[in-house]
Amino acid sequence: MNSKQNKSKDQNTEKLKEIPKWTRKYAQNRTLTILVLIVMTAFFGMFVAFLVGVPLALAVAGFRKGNMILGCVGIAVLIAVLAALVKFYIFIFAKFGGKNKGLLDQIIDRWIYGREGFTSMPQPKLSKRKKWLDIFVGIVYMVCLIGSMELGMTGYIPVKYLLPFMALFVVPFGVYQYYVLWPRLGPVLLICPILYTIHAILIIAGVPIYFTGIFAVPLNMLLPLIYTLLTYMIGHLYSRYALKKLKGITHLEKEVANGRD
Repeated sequence: MNSKQNKSKDQNTEKLKEIPKWTRKYAQNRTLTILVLIVMTAFFGMFVAFLVGVPLALAVAGFRKGNMILGCVGIAVLIAVLAALVKFYIFIFAKFGGKNKGLLDQIIDRWIYGREGFTSMPQPKLSKRKKWLDIFVGIVYMVCLIGSMELGMTGYIPVKYLLPFMALFVVPFGVYQYYVLWPRLGPVLLICPILYTIHAILIIAGVPIYFTGIFAVPLNMLLPLIYTLLTYMIGHLYSRYALKKLKGITHLEKEVANGRD
């Protein structure tokens, strides 16, 4: 009888040792915060594109048709929009940038996970060199993305090979993001580049898993975003599993503390 009790205690002790592991996994996979930020950024980007695109289109159409009034109105509205955007960006930077960097993340995190309590992983150390590297990588990525879109829309890159071509910079960028965000986020970030690599290989192998038609280029270029959203959703679901495991272990810890074992 005593041997069974001792064995049970040993098993419980081993389970209690897993608390740090599951706490880390839970904290690293609270990815819904970043998912919300991505969606917010995407919608804001589309809104900005609309605000800039409409007056720009009016100005171009006006000058092409010789309608100077329409062209000048378009330019005036465009300048006003750009001025408002600059002012807005200055406000956002003052509110959430510089010393307040990460404040918006914390606000969203508390809004989503506030009822579950507070937990966090160490934030990645941002040295001056790393900061400039981030800027450089971001610029290169955007240039490659815009360049791919232009090459795809002009026909220099066939639609069939657009996704494999994009994999040449999307996959390294995804791996780099894991390097930058670790240990704040865990290996779940690598799901995106892995899935994208598999997708690209399958296309090269002859599997027709890509969009065709008039909107083929923009639709295919949405794939990295889709895989990114999927990755963060998987991370969030895994955090639910980690939380469940953690609750089970902490419940066991209370039982041990109360001397039930």
